[in-house]
Amino acid sequence: FLPNNIVQPPTMRAYLPCLLITVSLHHQVSVSSTTWQPIPLAFAAGGFGGGGRGESAKGSKKKKKSKTKTAGGGGGPKKNILTPEGRIEYIKKRVAAADVSSVAKLALTNTADGQIALDIDPNAIAVVDNFLGNSLITAMRAEAESLLPKMVPSQSTRWDEETQTVVPYEKKGVLSIQLEGGAAGYEASPRLVEYVVALTSQLSYKLNQLLPDAYHLAGDEQTNKLAVCLGDGSYYDKHIDNLGGTDDAGDRRKLTALLYIQPPDSHDGQPSFPNESLEDDPRGGYFRAYDIPEMGDVTCIAPRGDRLIMFWSDSLVHDVSASFAPNGDADRRWALTIWFIADKKGVIRATDAAIEERHFGTGIGTG
Repeated sequence: FLPNNIVQPPTMRAYLPCLLITVSLHHQVSVSSTTWQPIPLAFAAGGFGGGGRGESAKGSKKKKKSKTKTAGGGGGPKKNILTPEGRIEYIKKRVAAADVSSVAKLALTNTADGQIALDIDPNAIAVVDNFLGNSLITAMRAEAESLLPKMVPSQSTRWDEETQTVVPYEKKGVLSIQLEGGAAGYEASPRLVEYVVALTSQLSYKLNQLLPDAYHLAGDEQTNKLAVCLGDGSYYDKHIDNLGGTDDAGDRRKLTALLYIQPPDSHDGQPSFPNESLEDDPRGGYFRAYDIPEMGDVTCIAPRGDRLIMFWSDSLVHDVSASFAPNGDADRRWALTIWFIADKKGVIRATDAAIEERHFGTGIGTG
């Protein structure tokens, strides 16, 4: 299913709240607990070069620098994204060029013992437009749509007043699937799998250069979800992706990276971030970030094609406004989310009690 000359990747570990598996270079799977069931999430089968530090794999041949412009937003296909190796190198370059510094913004925050400290802003957010360029994002959209028959109703959790417990529920009009590697997964959606592998490795390395140890991300761990809002008023309730859990058995999701897989011209002529509003587009599906820029404010972010949004999984309160598809399938809101995992030094924030009470009362949920 892959060309024999594609360089094998480093080991990839995939984390899920109920599953932790390790995939070796030889596609062997070891499960950390007999109570968890393995799934074939063998991203190693994607066959990609490069390690977790943004370096080329040993033995790979150096290529001459191309004079072809590779910045996002370009029109036709480019020679260097026609092969798996070329696409991986292209994504690495796009990550290197992206301005992600705002996700490392500092702010005065409350500590667990009631003190005030200068720390990474829990509501820091970064928005990168024209991230991958027209050709690649269009091909990824086609792959995403081909997976629609395999997708299932997307689930989340919320507080149930009657039972006084956290219960799962199906999101209205939202379908999702976790992307898998291995032979079958790669054959079904090679560009999507390549993107997951490359972004996990390269973005974690880049951010770790900017962040203190408590925010460091693993370069070989992730979990992901490809989701589509079907356009019949589909929405996401207000939530925080990760409500806590600081040991290996808990939820270790630290950073969320959300890529909109819409047509590149999906919101042409409309206001740009951070001046977007729900009134700009009847299709809706806006990402709404609460308490940004100040407490009580709401910042709306359009699901603009080829837009990457990054924020802290363990702190940002957000939701998605109702989504509609007046022109049929082309208007459906597609998003590929990668959750980056805190490394061994990383710390998951405890949810601030005041924020929890102000936004949720007893009805807090997770993404």
